[in-house]
Amino acid sequence: MRSRFLLLSCLCLLPGSARAFVRGRTNSGAPLRRTDSGHIQYLVSDKTAAGLTNSSGSVVITSDSDPVAALQAAMDNWTGVTSATVGFAPLTLSSLQSASSSQPDGQHLITFADTPENRSAAGGGTIAITRIFFNPSSGEIIDTDTIFNPQFTYSTTLQAGTYDIEAVATHELGHALGANHSGLLCASMFFSTRRGVADARLLTSDDIAFVTDTYPSSSASSLGAIAGTVNLSGVGPVRGALVTAVNPATGVAIGTVSSINGAYTIARMPPGQYVLYAEPMDGPVDPNQLAEAGAGANINFSTVVLGGAFTPTSLAVNAGSTTPADLTAEGGQPAMNITQGGSGPVNGAISFGSGGFPLTRGTASDVLLIGRGLDDAALSESSLSFLGAPITIRSGSLTRGSNPSNGLPYLRFTVQVAGDAALGLATAVVRGSTSTVLYSAGVRIVPQAPVFTAAGVVDAASFQAGGVAPGAIISIFGVNLGPADGMGAARDRGTGLLSASVANVSVTFNGVRSPLYFVRQDQINAQVPFEVAGQSTVQVAVRYNLVANQGVTVPVLAAHPGVFTFGGTSRAVALNEDGSLNSPDNALPRGQVATLFATGQGGVNPLLGTGQFALSDPLSRAAQQATVTFGGVGGEVLFAGLAPGFVGLLQVNARVPDNADVGANVPVRLTIGGASSPDAVLAVR
Repeated sequence: MRSRFLLLSCLCLLPGSARAFVRGRTNSGAPLRRTDSGHIQYLVSDKTAAGLTNSSGSVVITSDSDPVAALQAAMDNWTGVTSATVGFAPLTLSSLQSASSSQPDGQHLITFADTPENRSAAGGGTIAITRIFFNPSSGEIIDTDTIFNPQFTYSTTLQAGTYDIEAVATHELGHALGANHSGLLCASMFFSTRRGVADARLLTSDDIAFVTDTYPSSSASSLGAIAGTVNLSGVGPVRGALVTAVNPATGVAIGTVSSINGAYTIARMPPGQYVLYAEPMDGPVDPNQLAEAGAGANINFSTVVLGGAFTPTSLAVNAGSTTPADLTAEGGQPAMNITQGGSGPVNGAISFGSGGFPLTRGTASDVLLIGRGLDDAALSESSLSFLGAPITIRSGSLTRGSNPSNGLPYLRFTVQVAGDAALGLATAVVRGSTSTVLYSAGVRIVPQAPVFTAAGVVDAASFQAGGVAPGAIISIFGVNLGPADGMGAARDRGTGLLSASVANVSVTFNGVRSPLYFVRQDQINAQVPFEVAGQSTVQVAVRYNLVANQGVTVPVLAAHPGVFTFGGTSRAVALNEDGSLNSPDNALPRGQVATLFATGQGGVNPLLGTGQFALSDPLSRAAQQATVTFGGVGGEVLFAGLAPGFVGLLQVNARVPDNADVGANVPVRLTIGGASSPDAVLAVR
């Protein structure tokens, strides 16, 4: 049997990173790759629960968190890449708390448990670490275990002072799939993170290129590549250069690292026009953070942009082909470098670090760039620009100073992001008289915060406000809730449940994620988690592209029924006994059974999981009594329960009484547990 080697990949709280999409490799150069990529089965320690503490009594997972759901959501982030074939099985709870540090056991484990083995593996400053056992000759990944450092505190609600479980897990699962760190500063695979930040939840173009290149689906053939060499003028090849391509129109940024002979390939690129450049790993990228990819890296050369920083060449990338491009850099220590960046309100406090920072669409913000050479007196507002987004520099806003923590000079200036800017990435550019530096994919364009009120949280059938019932289908109306174009629901490939994330939109009820049917900038349709049962109120929060509202308090009701009607009318969506659609031209005879579709029944028996598609055997019936009246006359209810094959949809079969009114618009009312729906109308003859 071949010997197995262990690779440790981690997420740190210390400044640092790597760069563009870089695959992990063995010492012999074989890229790491899983053979179970279509159905990866992870175990999770059964101690992984809200309120977990460590051996010192300190909180490891906050009491308001849903850690298992967050871990599953992290898996969904990778399985949601349609150009790749990655799939994760639903998580399975296990009594395992620690994994073997010396031999693979074939069981992929995620654990937060405070054990001597886990403390030893995670170390002091590591937020989480993934141990990878692999075949040294083929690169086949055999065993992966992710350990969250039990000396830190984690949450799923971005509670102050905590690390986001979904974000950290998304990063670590990237390692488990075979990724190295990324030097693109907003990438999920960037080396470091900070407390209270959830950026790694969103995969960037660089992360997507990695997983597509490693596990391509049939659609990957529509992508292209750029390849060439990086050379030092008059010397020879540059090893360990960070080579990045940025689409200045869309912000898509993908890159790689040049090899020992200066060769590079940037693969799996969406077709378009790109700006290409190479830069040294002199910060925030450190060669040590890249394992074998950073070994022997040459950091003594200046950033080179193909065609020149002021007139860059536009490289065309076409589907299914590779565009050739060589870069020649000048040697010597670069005159300028950006090691940190940040943003904040105009004239307000700036949050900064060695990673990416956000700018809000349609808003003015201050930007801070810190690094060597930024005190060059020749730099002005005209020296500053951004690739990938319509961002303008406010005239007269540029100020200078020194960072008191390290003495490095900084530039601070005000920018305005256009209101129609696409959500995505941008790259900051500083062009000096003799050199140019870029903060690669260091800006994330985010939307303005979602806005809605309790009155905008209504049942999705009759649009009644006033509260929500467990398991109900609801609509949320507001602004900035999601993408401009509506996107519909999808079944999660791993769990088989209705997905809780659509188009980077998520909804939580007291921190519990809600399955989503539809999202758009002004409307979200979602299922209320069954977990809210027994509570008097619930905090409803919407998050879109990492930006969330503060939460809206809504009453929780035992039942809140509404009958689905055709849009803009009160006519019930109902079937006649023969299965045909009820209408004024196709009225239901008295004495026959009408099938109504509704929501808001509250609890069901047997209980289904939130987001679970209802079964036909056994049927899940409404736990509270349901009654139906036709024109005020009670009908016989034969069935009231969840419609098989649907999520949260209530089906009610009721016989029309022989003495009911007749006509095209007979009022129909559904009552469950004493709560009644608004009247709909039905055609009866």
